[in-house]
Amino acid sequence: MTTRFTTSRRRRIVRRAVRSECHAVATEGFRLLGQRVLDVSPYGLLLAADDGAEPGDEVIVSFQIPGCRRVFDAEAEVARVIEGWRPYDPGYALGLRFTNFPLKDRLFLKQRLRGTPPPIPQRALR
Repeated sequence: MTTRFTTSRRRRIVRRAVRSECHAVATEGFRLLGQRVLDVSPYGLLLAADDGAEPGDEVIVSFQIPGCRRVFDAEAEVARVIEGWRPYDPGYALGLRFTNFPLKDRLFLKQRLRGTPPPIPQRALR
């Protein structure tokens, strides 16, 4: 019997380099975590954070994308914390995974992001 392991860490969803303003608030204590989106996909976003958070923390986020008047509101959780120590890090940032984002908004966002380039890779490809 042969066992096959998949070690690929490729993303299933392409992130898009979208810089915009947002409001991200921790549900516990309603602390403002950040106000700038660095990149976004229909399943999450990268937030330039001004306050600390831990993976698993729940967040409420409201954001717009350039060229669109619609405001997207979603519930998310902190999926990853970027400490900003490496030379290619964007600074202290939080990777948010949407946990409650209406399907119609997700589909609309996906359609509006079409044609927007992904962020430029900051480290060498493996």
